[in-house]
Amino acid sequence: MQDQRRRRALIRDSESYDAIIDDKLLLGNLSAAQSPQLLNRLGITHVLSVCPDYLEVSENLKHLSLPILDDEHSDILENLPTTCQFIQEALNSGGRVLVHCVLGISRSPTVVCAYLMFSQNISAAQAIRLVRERRPRSRPNYNFIRQLQVFSACHHNVNPEAPAYILCKTQQDFYEAHSLKVIDGMPILPDQLFLSFDFPENRDHASAFLDHLGVTHIVSITPDHIYATRDILERSVHKHFIVPYTAKESLLLALPSLCRFVDDALQANISRVFLHCMDELRGGIAICAYLMFSRQILPAQALEILQDRVPLFDDNPTVLRHLELFEQCRYAPTQQHPLVRAWLSNTPPQVNMFS
Repeated sequence: MQDQRRRRALIRDSESYDAIIDDKLLLGNLSAAQSPQLLNRLGITHVLSVCPDYLEVSENLKHLSLPILDDEHSDILENLPTTCQFIQEALNSGGRVLVHCVLGISRSPTVVCAYLMFSQNISAAQAIRLVRERRPRSRPNYNFIRQLQVFSACHHNVNPEAPAYILCKTQQDFYEAHSLKVIDGMPILPDQLFLSFDFPENRDHASAFLDHLGVTHIVSITPDHIYATRDILERSVHKHFIVPYTAKESLLLALPSLCRFVDDALQANISRVFLHCMDELRGGIAICAYLMFSRQILPAQALEILQDRVPLFDDNPTVLRHLELFEQCRYAPTQQHPLVRAWLSNTPPQVNMFS
């Protein structure tokens, strides 16, 4: 009996799928789409393939195939009105739709997010959160998230004359011309403050990327003295924060100086600040702290702004505790502050709180 349950679990995992809207719109992988038995059992009438992999479907099924690659340059935006129409027509006729790519992680979730945005009139961030609640392994790449945001800005009608569309295409042409992968230079405050968890290792690529964004000031957060791109950043005002993992309070104590640096930089209208931290939690805490400091808002409000700009950011108790302490210390935490001392006394030393 246990062996049978184990085999069923293995089959279920290999034929991975999750219901997004009741049992009418499902999101899955290639194995699920290639299983006639599963499709029949689920009552699937329409299959939408978002990958170039060969897929032979039954003549009884309606099939739309988009040979899109999961990379930094693929254009999925142009196809979104077609996919939304395909899904909507299927559901209107009482059908059941399976949207899939190879793993059901990036391409097909992007298409499903677009449909939810179109049908429920919600933002890209809201759609991504909803899909990830139903299928936690979903994680569209940054290129696709950027295109979903453009899809929203175009009001679900891909208009080549829309400013958001023109900007998207200009950026795409820039990345391709410089052989750059699309990294996550996410605008937190448009034309002012950018957040990145990635950075080109190639010196020329990094220089071109910073020039493209018009960066004047850079904040970097690392756990040690090593910062590989230091020699590229000489043209910009660069503030580097060393925040070791072994000191629980290190990031919290760095936040006041970080916030003042960013705020002073942004006082000039021509300034653009780029915050780089390879650790997503630390980068998110730093951005939220600045939003709280500059706008006098609550931690939850700052997190809401961040997650609207960075839909894949997963907050956790560590994030919220940092932000609450930062607020309770009136944006000036110190090693001797009673709240900080009480916080430190509750955790054994040498704990990596970000692991």
